[in-house]
Amino acid sequence: MVGSALEPKARASSTLALDPTSLSRMSIVALDELFATLEPASLTELQGRKRGRLLAVAGLDWMPAKARGALLGLATELPIVGGVWRGERFDGEFGANAWLAPGRGLEFARYLVREAPALDGGGVVIRLDYDVATNPVALRGILGELRRLGPGLFLARLYYRWGERAVKLLYFTLES
Repeated sequence: MVGSALEPKARASSTLALDPTSLSRMSIVALDELFATLEPASLTELQGRKRGRLLAVAGLDWMPAKARGALLGLATELPIVGGVWRGERFDGEFGANAWLAPGRGLEFARYLVREAPALDGGGVVIRLDYDVATNPVALRGILGELRRLGPGLFLARLYYRWGERAVKLLYFTLES
């Protein structure tokens, strides 16, 4: 019984193109379906800097897939468009966003990293919890969930907590 429950997860992830460019053409619904098939990453494999790429933003699924992918690729790569976020840095049970700053990198928006149940009830994820005293109050409502896509490649989704409700905002990848 346990083996049959794991087989669909392995089959689903092995038949999809798992590179960030292909993933950026997927809708949020399709990324939700993919995320459900993935296993959580280990805290050990997350350590260090990971390059980030924005894949999907809530409200953009109306755009054609190629146009949406190109727009989000530009948003990730061009600092003038908004691509100042470069990824994440993990250090033990803590992490921080890595931002581009003139002449140096900057880490901002720290979070706690731990295994936890997925917000949608779909198993275990690595949770990125921004409810940390050093963060500005507006950032403390952010909650991320992360799973492994493949060696050195991770899929993450970001929520914002509004009282008892969590609203999904976006998906991104992290790559070693």
